[in-house]
Amino acid sequence: MRQKKKRAWLSDLCLLMAVICLVLAAREYYPYMKNDIELRKLREKVAENTEEEEDGEAIDWDRLKKINPDIIAWIRVPGTKIDYPVLQCSEWNEYLHKNYKGEESYPGSIFIQPGCPADFSGSHSILYGHNMRNQSMFGSLHRFEKEAFYRKHKKVYLYQPDQTIIGTVYSTYDCRDTGRTYETAFDSGEEWEDWLLMSRENSYYDTEKVPEKEDRVVTLSTCSNGRSRDSRYVVHCIAVKEG
Repeated sequence: MRQKKKRAWLSDLCLLMAVICLVLAAREYYPYMKNDIELRKLREKVAENTEEEEDGEAIDWDRLKKINPDIIAWIRVPGTKIDYPVLQCSEWNEYLHKNYKGEESYPGSIFIQPGCPADFSGSHSILYGHNMRNQSMFGSLHRFEKEAFYRKHKKVYLYQPDQTIIGTVYSTYDCRDTGRTYETAFDSGEEWEDWLLMSRENSYYDTEKVPEKEDRVVTLSTCSNGRSRDSRYVVHCIAVKEG
């Protein structure tokens, strides 16, 4: 009798622990799921045809601007989960933990820092996004670590109301967040050429793409996988404007 009661007690305890684990897991992943659902609904409303279009005509920019005037672009990277609005901060890292509506949200948004030209006309523009566990935001950017993936997916699309920027990936690697990779101001053409050379030489594999002095670069940046907290993973693109 005592053995039966003991087994029943252990069974109830295991069941209770399982329920607790499920509740904790749900609490942890709820912000990710909620953010994914909200962004999917946004795509359905304003940008559902970007997969078929190589320009921004399919995007309802008026509706986006009414939602949040900080939305300056829409980014899509074929072969990944990246299909999101891009926001520009008025304060440093403002959208690190804010969604596209400006509400507090751990997954944050894809964003550029204040001071960066909103039309990506600078020599080097950087877009930031979290490396989320469910591969949302810039989590799926790590697929470019494999050369086989790159060979099938080389393009990045940035849509804006009056232009489309098509980026061709030419380099990808891990780096420190305080390293030269994040330089955006260059005092001379020689400095810029030296930076371009550095960014290409650091690549994990040869993409056979070589940026020229006249080219502009757009960099996608997120946290590294399995490295130190100050380590970042980047994908560099040669940016060509159309429209």
